[in-house]
Amino acid sequence: MFFASPIPNTYASSYYRALGASDFVLGVMGFSGSIAIALVQFPGGYLADKHGRRWLIYTMTFGVALSSILFIVATSWEFIALGLMLQNFCLLYQPALFAIMLDSVDPEHRGAAFTIQPVITNLVGLPASIIAGFLIVIFNFNLGMRIAYAIVTVAYFAAAILRVRLKETLPSNGEEGRPNFLDALKEYPKSVRESLRVWSKVPKSAFYLFVSYAIMSSFVVGCQAYFVLYATEDVLGVDRFQWAIVMAFMSITVAIPAILAGLRMDKVGRKSFLIAGYLCYIPAMLIFVIADFYWLILAFFFFGLGQMLATSSYQSLLGDLTPRALRGKLVGCSQFFVYLSQAFTQLIVGSIYSFVWRPLPFLILALVAVPVSLFVLVRVFESDVKQI
Repeated sequence: MFFASPIPNTYASSYYRALGASDFVLGVMGFSGSIAIALVQFPGGYLADKHGRRWLIYTMTFGVALSSILFIVATSWEFIALGLMLQNFCLLYQPALFAIMLDSVDPEHRGAAFTIQPVITNLVGLPASIIAGFLIVIFNFNLGMRIAYAIVTVAYFAAAILRVRLKETLPSNGEEGRPNFLDALKEYPKSVRESLRVWSKVPKSAFYLFVSYAIMSSFVVGCQAYFVLYATEDVLGVDRFQWAIVMAFMSITVAIPAILAGLRMDKVGRKSFLIAGYLCYIPAMLIFVIADFYWLILAFFFFGLGQMLATSSYQSLLGDLTPRALRGKLVGCSQFFVYLSQAFTQLIVGSIYSFVWRPLPFLILALVAVPVSLFVLVRVFESDVKQI
């Protein structure tokens, strides 16, 4: 999945624009997709802790694969919007996937594991942007993007088949077995109540950690939809194949520093690396808004490193602070509010980019990184005893 999905994502916003989406509509599409994924986080976490992780992951991955077909046959941006909502609904499995990953890693090695994992997936996806560049050069933009989405569909079906081989990590609780769809709907109010109660059962640092991540990830996601448009079509004037090269360099250059940071994280703690990840967004965005092709490479080195450090340290810290039996619900609850925040932030960023000043969203991301980093410094504390 990580090999295939970056291929069309290299130029996704340009493809949506070619299908008739305005800059503001891009924000609306992001909003609707984030709302769809937010709504399934509570039941996803609840079902993962009650009925197990494995069945939820592989079943819903087939749904993600099926919904990706809409991106291939799209004749207008409305097809894309529908595909995004269906695909994000099927990401009901996200809390289960995060929980099964946390369950499967020894506490003393979480920092290394959750850093090496995205490094590996980054390297697996390294050829993706170059493949995307060649596809649009050889087949023209429209056909090249449809071929890219066809590759994604095949890869997602292959991943779904592989995920059938996952092993369950939730200890037996007498509730194993899949609930039917109606039962899952009936349990929605209960899943919300139980997921909200989980915050009273974990340290306050887990809540503050979630708040900081929700703020930063919302601005990052809001800006990402406009990177390719700002760089290639609207302001910087970089050609599309050069943009593919920038994305490829980002994947390869952050690998070694990220691995070193992950190994060090297990010895000196995760918090400092979380702060470092957030602070990387400052030089990334300040360089990006005025960059040429060569400066873009440096800007996205900082951006990619910031993403990798922030995500891996956040995941490791959350695993350290959360007991195994509560992970599904906590991830589901936190992700609900993260995606809800992302939804409204994408509307705001779309409005600013469309109607105010195009560089402003990126400068806001750089500015927000400072108070959020200070918030983590004074409010988030690492656990003396790491949860298994």
